[in-house]
Amino acid sequence: MLTAGTILRPRNETVGLSWIGLAMLLLAGSSLYLLHLHELDAWGWKALVLGLCAAFWIAYGIAARIPLLHFSGWACLAIVYSLLLRNHSHPYSLLQAQLYWLPLAGLFSWSGWFAQRWSKRDCAVLLGFSALLVLMPEIAFFANSGSEVWLQALFVGKLVIGGGVLFLLRKYWIAWVA
Repeated sequence: MLTAGTILRPRNETVGLSWIGLAMLLLAGSSLYLLHLHELDAWGWKALVLGLCAAFWIAYGIAARIPLLHFSGWACLAIVYSLLLRNHSHPYSLLQAQLYWLPLAGLFSWSGWFAQRWSKRDCAVLLGFSALLVLMPEIAFFANSGSEVWLQALFVGKLVIGGGVLFLLRKYWIAWVA
């Protein structure tokens, strides 16, 4: 399927990307199914398989110049990191969640700035992923604790502050991704 998508992509971008995306989802789904079939249901095995799938998605996304696949690989690694945090430091406070995720967001933001020399497309992916990581403490805390109004207000507040910062610094980050 991956070969078919790679062959079809120059002729018809949508069909080729659909085949490539289906192949990547089939890779992750069948790997998790095989783990379940062999009764390897521990979180460590799932994290290993998802980590390997994510590494393949990132590498293939960069090599084939597919930003969405590159971004999906990083998002899958964020899921693996979330699994690791959930199994090794649960329960944790919202302040601890901020300390787990925000330095990582800063690291990806800096690496996006650093990668701007070589690839604007990869720079944009890393900048977008760092924006997602800024919101991950609330998402992870919400998934673990349930719906609380103050948590939703904090999430919306972060969105408003982040939007304001992006607006004020638009001359700098637009140069990264344009």
